[in-house]
Amino acid sequence: MTAQTLADVASLEQNVLRKAVIMNLIRYSQLMDVIPWENVDALTSVAVRWKNLPTVAFRKINAGYTAGNGTFEQIYETVYVMGGDINFDRLFEKIKNYIRDPKVEQTQMKLKALALNFNDYFINGDQATDQDGFEGLKKRVSLMPSTQSVYFAAANAAAADPTGSVAAARAFMDKWDEVHGYCNDGKVNAFFMNKGLKLGFAKVIRYAQISGGNVLDVTKDLLGRDILTYKGVPFYDVGVTRDQSTEIITDTETAGDAGADATSVYAVSFGADDEGLTGIQLSPLEVYDPLNGGEQETVPAKLVRLEWACGLANFGAHSITRGRNLEGVGGWT
Repeated sequence: MTAQTLADVASLEQNVLRKAVIMNLIRYSQLMDVIPWENVDALTSVAVRWKNLPTVAFRKINAGYTAGNGTFEQIYETVYVMGGDINFDRLFEKIKNYIRDPKVEQTQMKLKALALNFNDYFINGDQATDQDGFEGLKKRVSLMPSTQSVYFAAANAAAADPTGSVAAARAFMDKWDEVHGYCNDGKVNAFFMNKGLKLGFAKVIRYAQISGGNVLDVTKDLLGRDILTYKGVPFYDVGVTRDQSTEIITDTETAGDAGADATSVYAVSFGADDEGLTGIQLSPLEVYDPLNGGEQETVPAKLVRLEWACGLANFGAHSITRGRNLEGVGGWT
């Protein structure tokens, strides 16, 4: 089955409830508009990567070739079950005079919490701290070749301020192009960052006095929201955690001089068929009533459950690039 984004699925979905759930996931998480998903039939799947290419050589006339095959490496990827239960007091079914349906509101809140939790794990997931969740971009890129970590300032230096001078702004753009270029040879589908960097990027362009060329443009997503692009690649603000205030990609990462004032940007190439990253799921997100309308035994309440067995699969050793040791926008000159 060809991988599809949730936007693709939503455009084809006929079931009204499922379509509403998918659209709200996209509304709460722009990541859902760009990540392709493949259905798998096991908790653990194998992602096969090319490791060493086969040998080729020149030959003399009437001479033969030495046979040589390429080698592969197998990466085991797992789906992890995420979700939650919602209790509704049975009295809600008797109340007709309300401004907003409390059952609908609680379901929407739970769905938003799930979307924000996914966003957080997409960047920060690390089984060293939570074995029940999948590993995100930060952990995955740390296990990739050193080319996949691009430092805006030297690894042992203070975080780079791209507005410190015109030269600094232009150096920032050079490094940004490295983040772009080292990600699967420039086949980048998305940049992920925090809101400050997303808004600050245009400031650097103006400061560096760059004009012309395929630099900045704007497109729209499925919901009509403006999406900034660089060389045709969209920028996505990964937003905040479930507390709705803590940035998922912070401005307090450890800089090269040990200061807590750095941030990062991630470039990602998606697609299992192109040595990229893809989402994997046992099935799409489920919203269901395990009691079939019945009341819980211990409390006078009904129950709705959200559940999604999902994860990430990495098919290429260069599908993610992290740009780091960049000063958070709040510290820019």
